[in-house]
Amino acid sequence: MSNRIISFLFLVSVCSLFGQRSSGTVQISKNYKTILIFPENISESSIGNDFGFIVDLPVKEGGKYSGRILKLYYNELAPEKENSTNYLVITESGNVYDFMVELVDVPDKTTWYIDHNMAINNIDNNLIEKDGKLASIDGSPEEKALHANDVNVQNTEPSQKTQDNSIDRATKELYQSDPLEYYRLRCYYMQFDKAKISRYFSRLDNVFLWLKGVYYNEDELYFQYRIENKEGLDLDINFIKHQMATNYKNSSSNQKMELKPVFVYKQPKTVSGKSENHFVIIFKKFALDEKKEVVVELDEESGNRNLSLTIGHEIINNPIHF
Repeated sequence: MSNRIISFLFLVSVCSLFGQRSSGTVQISKNYKTILIFPENISESSIGNDFGFIVDLPVKEGGKYSGRILKLYYNELAPEKENSTNYLVITESGNVYDFMVELVDVPDKTTWYIDHNMAINNIDNNLIEKDGKLASIDGSPEEKALHANDVNVQNTEPSQKTQDNSIDRATKELYQSDPLEYYRLRCYYMQFDKAKISRYFSRLDNVFLWLKGVYYNEDELYFQYRIENKEGLDLDINFIKHQMATNYKNSSSNQKMELKPVFVYKQPKTVSGKSENHFVIIFKKFALDEKKEVVVELDEESGNRNLSLTIGHEIINNPIHF
């Protein structure tokens, strides 16, 4: 967790240094993926607002060009019809790209070929490659020196963005005044936590749905998941549904009641081949008797890699408090 916070603070500092210029405006939507292809491998990236905006990072074990490709889209379950944010990308040479990202119904284009000319600066104050040649960084010598000094000086005062994403903001007052923002902050800091439940998963061939933990806070239950796709073919998800059911498998009286979440955080639409996704789904507090269970169904769109995971009352009724 501490490493992620340090990395986030570092990227925010870079945004404040180079935020006066822009590499362009990228349009994304709920029904299309916008692909960004960079001239070199991607080292770091940071989305200004992760509430609805989703980034599929490069696949480590993918093909020859996978380290240069990013995918942007918007959570199809989010209620927003208008939204925008900034998106920072740093490549291996230190080139910095700062995009504006805008939510639209249909993007003007869905594939962006990024070249060196679109870099706004270089994080090491080196020369930026342009058109296959080396070119000087824009700005006067005084400005370059100022930027170089700023990069090497640790900022002891947190930026406004850091304050906005601080877990310290997840107070009782915020929960009462803006519960959705409270949920977002909680999910933001727990999504990549290590699994608290040992080897609890559903599997079909080399596709896994893992339950990492069930948490309880205020008046809600947080279900933490990981989808792992070890196959080479992308997994396009039609839906992920939760139902309360009796645990009599072959009984004609077995009835299922769908559970409606109050908040969904980063549930993926697609899990690329050789990659994984972490997400959290929040429900209003409920309990089960020994004859009931929760059935989680993942349905693949235009495919048969469907998964079903059963969560027993012993897990639901004994969540981890935080």
